[in-house]
Amino acid sequence: MDQPFEDVWAECEDLFAQARQTLASLKESQPAYVVQASVNALFRTTHTLKGMAGMLGFPSFSRSAHRMEDIFDLMRKGRLRSTDSLAETLEAGMQALEAGLEGLKRGRPEPEDYLHGLRRELGELEALARPLSGESQDLSALLDLPAEPLKALSDYERTRVTSALMDGIPIHGLVVCLDFATFDGRLRRFSDGLAHQGEIISTLPWEVPEDREGLAFMILIAGASLDLEVLAAEPGEILEARLLADPVRVPQSLRAEVPAELESSPLPVEPEPEAPTTPVSQESEILRLPAQRVEALEARLMSVAQLRDSVSGLLRGWGGDKTEAPLEILGEMEAGLLNVQKALLQMRMVKVDTLFSRIEPMVRTLSRDMGKPVRLTLQGGDLEMERGIVGRLGEPFLHLVRNALDHGLETPEERRALGKAEAGSLRISASQRGRSIRFDIRDDGRGFDLARMEEKGLAMGLLQPGLSASPERLHRLALEPGFSTLDRASQISGRGVGMDVVRAEIETLGGEILLSSEWKRGSLVRLTLPLSRVVVGCLKVRSRGQTFGIPLGNVLRVQVGREVYHGGDKVKVLGLEIPFESLQVCLGQGDPPEGQRAFVVLSQPGGTAGASLEIALGVDEVQGRAEILLRSLPELAQIPGIMGGSLQEEGILWVLDPEVVLGLAMDSLMRRVAHV
Repeated sequence: MDQPFEDVWAECEDLFAQARQTLASLKESQPAYVVQASVNALFRTTHTLKGMAGMLGFPSFSRSAHRMEDIFDLMRKGRLRSTDSLAETLEAGMQALEAGLEGLKRGRPEPEDYLHGLRRELGELEALARPLSGESQDLSALLDLPAEPLKALSDYERTRVTSALMDGIPIHGLVVCLDFATFDGRLRRFSDGLAHQGEIISTLPWEVPEDREGLAFMILIAGASLDLEVLAAEPGEILEARLLADPVRVPQSLRAEVPAELESSPLPVEPEPEAPTTPVSQESEILRLPAQRVEALEARLMSVAQLRDSVSGLLRGWGGDKTEAPLEILGEMEAGLLNVQKALLQMRMVKVDTLFSRIEPMVRTLSRDMGKPVRLTLQGGDLEMERGIVGRLGEPFLHLVRNALDHGLETPEERRALGKAEAGSLRISASQRGRSIRFDIRDDGRGFDLARMEEKGLAMGLLQPGLSASPERLHRLALEPGFSTLDRASQISGRGVGMDVVRAEIETLGGEILLSSEWKRGSLVRLTLPLSRVVVGCLKVRSRGQTFGIPLGNVLRVQVGREVYHGGDKVKVLGLEIPFESLQVCLGQGDPPEGQRAFVVLSQPGGTAGASLEIALGVDEVQGRAEILLRSLPELAQIPGIMGGSLQEEGILWVLDPEVVLGLAMDSLMRRVAHV
């Protein structure tokens, strides 16, 4: 993608992130001037998004952003007041635009209206807006019509719509498709027949279906009901008949006199969007730098670090007291270089909270719409990931969360029958595992129906008849293209439908996805994604002449004594006996015949007390702690136990993957027991 487009996407992502935070603040009790500043900021955000979309040639996105801008304009002019329900509708609108941005980044065609799913809610907000002095009320926004037909209504037609709704009369819409040769006569006959059932407000041109020829029209009628039989329509002429606006949806406040205290104290109006008011808090200056410049600077720092290592090696080779001071200076240089590298790394990073902030409002909306109370727990939001990865995770994450709510969690009635709490639990956690970030999405719902999945897998030819499939294999079926246990997908999601797209996106990022579940107990979706570079605190050890780093998060204890240990022995640590295995053996380098006196106790993170996996890993020497800049090295993909490397003074420091090493150690110990 061209660099200018990358900059535009990044700026749009920043605008949406700011909008999410500002919308959340509207739900909190704040002084009026703070609310006004927030509304003004949201108005400017949508104004900017509208302009950028128009400049880039995305007219539908620009129109949808313009409609959101109009809503915020009504708020800043004091014609709409902030409430929780209003904020939720606005959140849903911004979510729809943000999801649309993801589609544009992937080259998808534009829909006609990004806000189609919120047409009624936004129409109600526009109708609820109090008219300014000298203006008349307009309820035409309550019509369930796309934006373009709404704009085509004349002032007189809008007045008639408003009058009918205020009088309690519904507005209906009849879509007809008529032949070219007879459309004028047939349209007149439809109009005559409808005139006996109510007031014909407008006849609008309509889009003709792809499989039809002729002219299509939408006829708007104000009447109690429609009787289609009396119209004597010919086969295929009537395409659709539906209720466009129900008078019960007219806000109650419009049927009563507005209290004087509200009418007399509107929010102050911001004069011009181009001249914003002074922000409540001083904003930090933001500089945008092309990624290539940051990478070039990192490469130069790496060259300087290599020069430092070379000078350090020469000084150590000369020896003597005169080299102590220069070596101290070089040590300070090393610490300074690492700090600069960490600062550069931070420029690429954003908090996982930026991803979580998109999930919270969606869960609230789905919970309300589906009638499923949900307890949402988010953990690990302070962790940081590269901006590009977080940006690409948005759509897969939202799909997985929709799946969990739609097909994972049961209804309150079903949960009561199963002895569960009425409110379902959805827990999303992020944790760092060395050079990887792990996301766990857990729900306490119904889980995957493995029997049904096996049946479907056999029918689709994904499983071989007569061969039993493991639970792991059955869960993986959900990630196959086109696989679903549902006969039809719901409007929210389809468990299995689209999961192949999620898998493809995760694997494109170099990650992996794992599914597991217990029937009627819940399910887990685990995403593991690598970080291309990360600063890691390590314990440096030596084994067979090579230096290795062990992430400190997995180190429980370090011990060096006089006793010599060999693989398969038991060592006593704080009164507990722990199995001992040499790191050399784990890496396939053979058993050291002389044994080892030093060992590091490794633990599997996340284990409960007394149940975690602990092994004493034998090494030749423990050298101390260090912070290193860990980089992913593609050539290590086939070397088990190594997660990355870092260039050090003594050469490359290989960083171990503790979980893999623990697994290798257990395999070796089991072979010893079996005398294999």
